[in-house]
Amino acid sequence: DIVIKTSGGNKMTIFDRISDGVYKCLWFVENSCNESVFKEEEIVTLNEYKNFLKTEEREDKINQLLG
Repeated sequence: DIVIKTSGGNKMTIFDRISDGVYKCLWFVENSCNESVFKEEEIVTLNEYKNFLKTEEREDKINQLLG
């Protein structure tokens, strides 16, 4: 699965399930491969993240119109 941290950042690939709800993820920055372990609540699928951004954009536009 392609995931991203809930706070944003690079697209990552889930490499391994370490334990229940804990995943090892890999991502690249230029030619460098990085890895780290994240809890399930720290990451979301890329599609979920994109949907969240669309919702946030709509709310910002509504607030601008009403502001």
